[in-house]
Amino acid sequence: MNLEHFLKKVGVLCFLAAQAVAQTQPYRPIQLVSSTSEGDAIALADANLYLGGSSIAPCRYGDRVYFTSIQSSKNKKLSRIYSAVGKEKAQLLPLNPKDEQINIAHLAFNVTGNRVYYTQSREPKPGNPAQSELWYCNKTFDGKWGNAEKLPNHINVAGSSAKDPTIGFDFTTRKEVLFFSSNRPGGKGGYDIWYCTIEPDGQFGELINFPFNTSVDDVSPHFFSQRQTLFFSSNVITGLGGFDIYQSKRAENGTWGKLEDLPQINSTFDETYFFHHPQSQTSYFSSNRPSINCKGNIYNCTDFSIYTAQLGANLVVKIFNDLDGSTLFGCNIELEDISTGQLQSLVLNSEKNVLQMPIFPEKNYRLIVSRQGFYPVSLQLQTAAYSYFQTVEQNIMMKPMR
Repeated sequence: MNLEHFLKKVGVLCFLAAQAVAQTQPYRPIQLVSSTSEGDAIALADANLYLGGSSIAPCRYGDRVYFTSIQSSKNKKLSRIYSAVGKEKAQLLPLNPKDEQINIAHLAFNVTGNRVYYTQSREPKPGNPAQSELWYCNKTFDGKWGNAEKLPNHINVAGSSAKDPTIGFDFTTRKEVLFFSSNRPGGKGGYDIWYCTIEPDGQFGELINFPFNTSVDDVSPHFFSQRQTLFFSSNVITGLGGFDIYQSKRAENGTWGKLEDLPQINSTFDETYFFHHPQSQTSYFSSNRPSINCKGNIYNCTDFSIYTAQLGANLVVKIFNDLDGSTLFGCNIELEDISTGQLQSLVLNSEKNVLQMPIFPEKNYRLIVSRQGFYPVSLQLQTAAYSYFQTVEQNIMMKPMR
């Protein structure tokens, strides 16, 4: 075993150990076989998306992945936007400023790909708080990016910050929608998620405060248009720890559905900047969980890396005693892909009666639950009607042996 492979294994073991700390949450078996191998549910992104420091805010358009790299330069942090195709070397985007007093980050494309939005901030003077603004650039007729324009004052409010832009498409109004995070007045506390429509004439509409904002920080929104679902990160204390990723689906009447977390990804570390690329069915996110990119104390990684994830629906298995309805733990749970015969998930001697694991659309599964002193339960799950990120509950009633 070479040193690199050994370090990768160490990172996985540390991550699994840290997950076990969250005793107050429903037991969630970790689906990581390793954190770096191709084909795993969650994996470190290709090494070209890590340039030292932190890599955050992944965004994929076509085959190209755009990301923000934050590195130390002359005793300060310098934030720049890069892009890469496949495993090729990352390239600095031409729209990056030459002035090192200006930082840009968090690139987002509009629906047609002819405009990009991003966060821009200027290095603050000593004693002054850092403030960020939202800017955009339009693509010119020759395929280059034109002059940068700052968004209007009702979005960039003086004395506060606006950051993390993302663009979605509202199927009901048939308009683009701008989402971003801001600590502007009128929110619920800390950073909130705000959004507005973008009118056909290019005007930005009235801002609306997202109903699930909390009194702490709610950041890095991403609107997955195909499912009309907003993903964002929050450090609310009811999560697993640090920033966790949450989702809410928008109905045709404009109301937002119940808030759900993303258990396939969330951990006791920070998870931010979730992004889903539907063409490849690949999700991306940033996290400071232990990895081979972590410098210094592996249990306290200060830098963020980009991860990829192959996610399905979230199967929630609840196990009960059929005799009296009481909860059962100490069970063995097997989830098998019938078409391949491969075991996708395995939990031995479960600590709780509620377990969660991913399942993927258009597949047939066999779920087997067993426990000493009870008859085993075996059932088939057909997922043709399921969609990505959906929560699917399955109650298991186990009969005691007599």
